[in-house]
Amino acid sequence: MVFNSPISSEKADRIIQLLGLTSKDRVLDAGCGCGEFLIRLCERSGAHGLGVDKDLQSIAAAREAAKDRISGTQCEFRNADITNVSLEPHSFDLALCIGSTHAYGSGDAAYPNTINSFLRLVRAGGQLLIGEGYWKRDPAPEYLQLIGEPVGIYRDHSGIISFAEQHGLVPLYAAVSNDDEWDHFEWSHRMKMERQAVSTVADPAAAEKLERSRRWRDGYLRWGRNTMGFGFYLFLKPQ
Repeated sequence: MVFNSPISSEKADRIIQLLGLTSKDRVLDAGCGCGEFLIRLCERSGAHGLGVDKDLQSIAAAREAAKDRISGTQCEFRNADITNVSLEPHSFDLALCIGSTHAYGSGDAAYPNTINSFLRLVRAGGQLLIGEGYWKRDPAPEYLQLIGEPVGIYRDHSGIISFAEQHGLVPLYAAVSNDDEWDHFEWSHRMKMERQAVSTVADPAAAEKLERSRRWRDGYLRWGRNTMGFGFYLFLKPQ
């Protein structure tokens, strides 16, 4: 699995092309994970990037992945909580957060906090790219119980766009994950868990982790595949 979100390489490349970035641009990736989207963006455009994630293992993987593809001066990966990082206001041409708005807060506050933070960090005329889950339909109570609180999803597709619009942003583009992308994302996780379980049969903690994974798989098949969506939303901060 290339990205830690339900997106294909083809769709990621198309979105990167639509951004229209150049080597003069500076990009922030908040909750960058293993960094593939930011690395690819910097490769394609020549832009300079800063990726921030509080998971040390993910940052180590990002640095390793980047070292043979882009220079260290072009893209920095920093192990930190994004809310504790001091960044100069209006200093980025693009701020992106894909599947990581929880880095800015818990529950329903995550997406609004991300929007507000990015509005402070992105220059006038700059762009925001956010990858966020949405409801395709009202979720079944059993599915919400399985996910647990915070569920991480509080709006539908149009609600995500209209919230940003109400805060002064101009919607430029939106794309959603299709069934193939979702299936690849979910089943790649499940396959990894099942294969790992073969070598840890005597580990009670691993057995419990596998059981949780199987419950999630069953929930995805029964409810999630037809209920939960994931969108990529590009906004312009007006001049």
